[in-house]
Amino acid sequence: MTNEHSGVSRRKLLRTAAIGVPAVGAAAFGASLATAPAATALAEDGYWGSETTVELQKHLNSVAAANSAVVGGLPLDGQIDSQPASQSSANPGLTGGWQWVSDDAASGSDTIKDLQRWLGVNTDGLIGPNTISALQSYLGQTADGVFDAPSPAIVALQRKLLSSNYP
Repeated sequence: MTNEHSGVSRRKLLRTAAIGVPAVGAAAFGASLATAPAATALAEDGYWGSETTVELQKHLNSVAAANSAVVGGLPLDGQIDSQPASQSSANPGLTGGWQWVSDDAASGSDTIKDLQRWLGVNTDGLIGPNTISALQSYLGQTADGVFDAPSPAIVALQRKLLSSNYP
């Protein structure tokens, strides 16, 4: 089947549209799936999952150079480790990439510690009402200490992460 206007087969059109250049041409330009730049998967949807965490980790790593309180060196793994399970049900806007453990076993996350340092709150690595309220205040949102599903504060965070618009 060909496109009636260009004489190009539908298959070739779809292949070209899917990767930007014809498959044979990609090798000629030295591009590969491993070296091609990846588009961010972060959406402004009000849910804090792995994509939001990766973008936050990138931001905190870049802030570390200018802010000695922030340690940086965070892996870009999209994971928030060892968080109190009681915060999972209290904050339905926190979705994928959060490791929920019993409250007694929660030891915290380096990403949350750096976020807390950056916000100037108690640094224990555990997400909770104080950290959430501080982030909500920073983002100009109502500081109620919870992330609803979807959360306007998480949308504001995602918007800032996408724009890299930080003071």
